Amino acid sequence: MKIYNIKYKTLALVVVLGMLMGTVVSCKKALENELSNDTYADSFWKSENDVQSAVLGAYGLFRKSLHQNSCFFIWGDVPVGMFNSDQGTLATNLVTTGSFTVPYWEEGAHNWTNWYRVVDASNLVIENVNRMSDDVFSSPQAKNAYLGEAYFLRAMAYFYMTKVWGDVPLQLTATTSADQAQKLGRTEAATIIKQVIADAQKASSLLTFEQASTYQKRRASKGAALALLAHASAWANDYTKTIAYADSLINRTDLYHLQPQGAILDVFSQSAAPENIFVLTAKSSDNEAAAYTDYIFTANVAFLTVSSEQKAGMPYNPAYYYVPVEMTNTLYESGDARKTEFFYESNGSGTLKQKLSLKKYANIAYKNAASSANPLAESNLVIFRLADMLLLKAEALNALGNDQEAIAAALPVRTRAGVAGFDISTDYGSALKRKIMQERERELVGEGHNYFDVVRNAVNSNSPAFFGQIIGSWSMSADRYNQKGYLWPIANSILNANRLISQNPWWMGKL
Repeated sequence: MKIYNIKYKTLALVVVLGMLMGTVVSCKKALENELSNDTYADSFWKSENDVQSAVLGAYGLFRKSLHQNSCFFIWGDVPVGMFNSDQGTLATNLVTTGSFTVPYWEEGAHNWTNWYRVVDASNLVIENVNRMSDDVFSSPQAKNAYLGEAYFLRAMAYFYMTKVWGDVPLQLTATTSADQAQKLGRTEAATIIKQVIADAQKASSLLTFEQASTYQKRRASKGAALALLAHASAWANDYTKTIAYADSLINRTDLYHLQPQGAILDVFSQSAAPENIFVLTAKSSDNEAAAYTDYIFTANVAFLTVSSEQKAGMPYNPAYYYVPVEMTNTLYESGDARKTEFFYESNGSGTLKQKLSLKKYANIAYKNAASSANPLAESNLVIFRLADMLLLKAEALNALGNDQEAIAAALPVRTRAGVAGFDISTDYGSALKRKIMQERERELVGEGHNYFDVVRNAVNSNSPAFFGQIIGSWSMSADRYNQKGYLWPIANSILNANRLISQNPWWMGKL
């Protein structure tokens, strides 16, 4: 694989570099010493524009990692059982039996290659920016901001990977030549979480709250780093710190506050919405929007959850949908405004009437304004928002035995939804834990959190029974839990390329 006459001051270059250098499992033939030759060293990392291009390229790789095969939704929401599907065995078993062996989805759901491209792009920024003179940058704050974004993106990449696969290789130096390429074994998940926290703390120290306004929540800020720290601390079972990090955002009412009832969906259409903390936008004007595909295994989450009756040009039936009777009898209470704010009920009859499509991803543009033949998905992926922080704080307070305070933390979210707060006379201890988790399911449906919430709480309490209590549609056996069957399988291409990597125990022999 040769590289000739590359113009490094383009976003496309950084993506190419990530593709060439970004995985610890790549074959050495994909890396050549010419990557660190004089052409590369002399033409790049010389100006602030170079750094800006590199950072934007890392964001592009992060975006690809979350969008490929809709893994943001496939990992975080589908296994919980809130959605139904009639798209065939492969799609349905993921919902009903927890079958994570998903042919046609492997590149996104089983393969961590894209994530190591984010890691390597971040490592490149960290190493090179630290070597660059302060005089190259418009201000010391600008240099700090680029470094902070790189630490944040590296932390996010490892956070997603360890939630999905558990133990993963830890690579903290950039790979720029064949001589530097290593094949690494897996590092324990607990160590990975410690690294995530260390990187997020570094990012928080380098970034400012004001960057949330400057970039309209589209890039990392101190707020985004603190939100990651709140989540990572919960995964580390350090709920005291979860509360502290969540409060650092909840108390910034000048920057973050809940949308009013009737306007919650603004978080998906407006990146700067006050409830948002960090989002990935999908603006067609910036060439970010996903084009329509009716093939379930490659479709954007919008094309999996939004119907043609709701938005012209979309699939007639959404691949994943909600059933009204389940909503009424199982999860959403009478009078909960989210039933109509989050879900679209068909005007049709029969089976179509029984399939509610999700409104969260219904921001659709069209290539030709006069035609609905080519829809473009424009909704934000909301990575962190304030309602998430309030409910995560409630989870943490409950875990520490402070149930009255937990109820108070969850109250603003429930009040906005138009339902009463929890009742301490009946909602305490494990019963309140279940109710907080269900509240997160109701509020954050489709936002990539719900399955990971279940895993986090099951592992922190060492209880496989927790799966059945919250998910409802399938339970995890003690045997599967003990073999870490809550983790996803690792792609065979990864295992074949690096013999130091072994499959997660439950999935051995099942792919």
